[in-house]
Amino acid sequence: MSPHPTPVFILGNGRSGTTIAATLLSHLPRVRISKETGYISQNIHLLRDISNQESLRRLVDIANSWLTISQPDYLASIDGFKRFCGRYEIQGSAAFIHYVWQLDSPKPWHELEYIGDNTPLYVMAIPAIQQLMPNAKFIHMVRDPRDAVTSTLKMRFGADDPVVAAMEWHTALGCWLLAERIVPAERRMECRYEDLCTAPQETMIRLANFVNHTAAEALKALGDHASAGATQKTGFETVAAAQHHTRLIEPVDASRIGRYKIELSTEQIQKIEAIAQYGMLAYGYEPSGWHDHPLVWEDRMSLLKSMLRDFAKRCTKRLRGK
Repeated sequence: MSPHPTPVFILGNGRSGTTIAATLLSHLPRVRISKETGYISQNIHLLRDISNQESLRRLVDIANSWLTISQPDYLASIDGFKRFCGRYEIQGSAAFIHYVWQLDSPKPWHELEYIGDNTPLYVMAIPAIQQLMPNAKFIHMVRDPRDAVTSTLKMRFGADDPVVAAMEWHTALGCWLLAERIVPAERRMECRYEDLCTAPQETMIRLANFVNHTAAEALKALGDHASAGATQKTGFETVAAAQHHTRLIEPVDASRIGRYKIELSTEQIQKIEAIAQYGMLAYGYEPSGWHDHPLVWEDRMSLLKSMLRDFAKRCTKRLRGK
């Protein structure tokens, strides 16, 4: 085992299964996946300048502003970070990221083999993360964009227009496909959400193998999750209370797939497919037909209208406090 836990990031477009994958992996021994920490991709410059005390102070405040959303009883501090560094003889930006991850871990940091988190949008910062943590491993979760958009449109956060949501899906996918060129094969894997739902045992074994665990450990973790974690707490119990994570503690099954067929209109589906169909075809998601991307016809006006509608809806939602 490495003297320090190996960092692992579970990422992808939002509403694509990053949280359920994190929950399942946290049932494995010697693995701790923290809840979304959020701050890393937006503060690469501060992490690179962490030897500066002002940068460290700002990092602590920013990290805590994210942590209060999901774990208000476990906040970072400068003194706590310094004690962590002294105890484990670790320094720098990677040390700070590890320190934040272990704040609410039920397993001591030095007993872990893997530690990380499941912030989806870290998919947009893979090159920078790799510079900060050269041994980091990445799990890309991908989901049919029609279902991902269906789920996103219900959220109090995220896109409120199907075209904009599809554009975000395609951007996240593009970031991953480009990152594949710079991340060694042994430090990356991807997992389709649909595979996790329709073939949970085989898919969980693949995930577990990626973090150096056996098939037997994978199946036990899956069983623990199916029994509501009767033999082990993962730390995601409070996350499951959130409205958009109500199914988190339920067993994974095929009922989670294809909701777009009854929840989206034909027009909405076609608009999503027109934006995302190249990525869909690459990942085995069959479009209902061939749809020209708006830019094929130089139709920037329709994209602008979608973005303006999305902006207006987001503003309205914020004003209403939703």
